[in-house]
Amino acid sequence: MAARDRMGRYQVEDVLGVGSFATVHRAVDERLDTTVVVKVLAENHSLNPEIRERFIAEGRALRRVASPHVITVYDIGENDRQQPYLVLEHADRGTLAERVRALRAGGWTASRADVLAVARGLAAAVRAVHAARLVHRDLSPGNVLLRTGPDAPADTGAAGAAGAPGSLLAGTASTVVGRDERLVVADLGMCKDLARSSGLTVAGGTDGFRPPEQHGPGTVDTRADLWAMSALLEWLTDGADLPRALTRAVRRSLADSPSRRHPDVAAWLSDVEDALVPARGDVPAGGDRAGAPAAAATPARPTGRRRRPVIAVAVALLLGAGIGFGGAWGSVAWLDARPDASSGAARVAISGPETATVGTPVTFTAQVSGAEHWVWTLPTGTYVADDGSVELTARSPGSAEVVLEARAPDGTRITAVHRLEVAEPG
Repeated sequence: MAARDRMGRYQVEDVLGVGSFATVHRAVDERLDTTVVVKVLAENHSLNPEIRERFIAEGRALRRVASPHVITVYDIGENDRQQPYLVLEHADRGTLAERVRALRAGGWTASRADVLAVARGLAAAVRAVHAARLVHRDLSPGNVLLRTGPDAPADTGAAGAAGAPGSLLAGTASTVVGRDERLVVADLGMCKDLARSSGLTVAGGTDGFRPPEQHGPGTVDTRADLWAMSALLEWLTDGADLPRALTRAVRRSLADSPSRRHPDVAAWLSDVEDALVPARGDVPAGGDRAGAPAAAATPARPTGRRRRPVIAVAVALLLGAGIGFGGAWGSVAWLDARPDASSGAARVAISGPETATVGTPVTFTAQVSGAEHWVWTLPTGTYVADDGSVELTARSPGSAEVVLEARAPDGTRITAVHRLEVAEPG
């Protein structure tokens, strides 16, 4: 290869993108034998000390952010033309903009699961950026990437942002972000370091996703990113039939005045999650005694206005992960702090075996009354929404907990936990 196709130990291959300031290449780290991305500052801008320093500062900023949802920078260097370059994690599944464009060509519109998958990954990324005392300032579909690798369970959920258990619908199957994918945020070239300035900044950002305070010189804080996050969700949900509560939640942070927006990422995500899991279930006819055995629950004929029956349906889901694999089937200590299994006349329960053997499928059935939506949290780290039952097959011995969550009509989250002990056959 010619010298221009190499940058140190990196063998530069095809161009992934060209911008006004930099060109992004796919490359191979020959020392580690892995694919990376090399972002090279344009030659004309490399002579400008201010732009050069901002480019290098992007790499330093990325190094300060610790999150699997923010692109990782591996190296900073300079080629033989004195152009600085950043070596970055390769997001092999493309951009969110590309994914949504391809799906819409087939008539797709966003589901609740799609919105939640994007919102949770985005929130995890921006929360980490803000924890590093940075404001991203350029969140847009082109700067949100997808890469191979499942989402990290500990890095999701509004409640999880504060160190508490994750909330309903977490990680539900999505067409936009697959179970084998992780959403990552890139391009901190426009970021503002709040630790080094008062927030006064120049105009910047992507059209359609730029908050009002970034249209010209002004003061910017973390609430600018909340505006862009809401604009991104509004773009994602265009044409979709989703709860009006989601529109209200999103538009709160689209307010012109930062003081009228959500105060932080956790509040933003909490509103989005609450909107996507409405507490619309009514009490079944005659009520249903809290704490009654799950086997005693039987469908009741709806009487009066919008009475809901107890739900006990079976839709099998076979999962190929096993106990003891990657720690996914370990004990879940924070379950002790979860809400009760009932609130008023609403309740959830799980019927199923308490013991099983390796390789033998076991089925758990949801018993839900007084709620219209529910979510399973499985020991594999997977979440399943609204299925009446789930079927699991363990591949190694150990202990596991299956969790069922719903919302009571008053909005209270109710949770049932079922423990399973798995032993070797014979």
